[in-house]
Amino acid sequence: MPAPTVDLVYPTSGATGIPVAPSIEITFSQDIDLASAKANVVIYGADFDQTSGPDLQTWIDNDTGNNPYFLKSPGFQGTVPCTYELVYVDGAGAAVDPQPSVYNESTVAYKHKLIIKPKELLAPDVKYNVYIIGDAETGTSKAISNRTVYDPVTGGATSTTAGLAFYGGYTGASDTLNLKVTTAGDIGTAKFKWWYTSNGEGSATIGKVTTSRFRKLEDGLQVRFTGSGFLLDDVYTLSVYAPVLLASSYTFSFTTGTGSIESVPLTASTSIIGSATDLTSEANALTVTSMTPVDGATHQAFSGRQILLTFSETLDASTITDANVTVTAYPVSGDFVSAASAGEPKELVKKLTVNGNILTIDL
Repeated sequence: MPAPTVDLVYPTSGATGIPVAPSIEITFSQDIDLASAKANVVIYGADFDQTSGPDLQTWIDNDTGNNPYFLKSPGFQGTVPCTYELVYVDGAGAAVDPQPSVYNESTVAYKHKLIIKPKELLAPDVKYNVYIIGDAETGTSKAISNRTVYDPVTGGATSTTAGLAFYGGYTGASDTLNLKVTTAGDIGTAKFKWWYTSNGEGSATIGKVTTSRFRKLEDGLQVRFTGSGFLLDDVYTLSVYAPVLLASSYTFSFTTGTGSIESVPLTASTSIIGSATDLTSEANALTVTSMTPVDGATHQAFSGRQILLTFSETLDASTITDANVTVTAYPVSGDFVSAASAGEPKELVKKLTVNGNILTIDL
């Protein structure tokens, strides 16, 4: 298999005004191994980024006045704890719906997008760096790799409820792993043997009892059995591949906004996703730089019937339509029409005017 490369990133390098609860997205050229991605994508901010929640809260030790949980080390500061998820996307970068439930190398038609979500809100007005470690990085022999373990293919009259799943990052040479049921039955009763095709069935490890817990095999592989009614001589095969590492390291950075906007709306255009060339460019994603009234403002005058949004770039007026811009009102007290509608949102009639990078909404 070829080495993976980075196709798309979000935010684009140099982007500003990014929400403080972003999804950082990296689309690769092919399937990748999730464990290797977790270990080799690092996000870090400035030395003073010690916030851990909304309203600039910090964890402070009463005796010293310092933050005892903040990581500091020379040259590697402000590491952001995150969760990592892989989804399949098509050639245009759009998520595949529904996601494949069973996947093997013969049906690979999509690419992997790595979605990274910080576990806590980022600090406002802080520059963050995303570092994707490749094999050429000095001092390391590890990097993001291609997917090395695919889903098993079943041979024989397998029970409709019996099955198994393989986990882990394979570390050996490319091969085919075979697993054969040698004693029929349910989990805990059924037994199996397994071997690599290159070594032949005569080399099989035998006498293993099925279990619903993870059972280690070799070369980083684990197997877990599911369901019931494993049948004698059922054979499961799966392709395993030697890891091929991302050749070069990549880095891109973005700067958070004021904190008034926490996340990108679900209806935001995917055109804000960058390309591989954006990793070193200074191009910015289209963002809202200011708004009147500000987000979360209260005690507004009843006569205030206008909203002003200033964007980072000149707007394409043809994209500013009723379908793309929605203003919804929610009751603070009372209701709109009757008690039956209390608490229900109401979409307001509006007039949209574009002037350069300013959108005016008159209600």
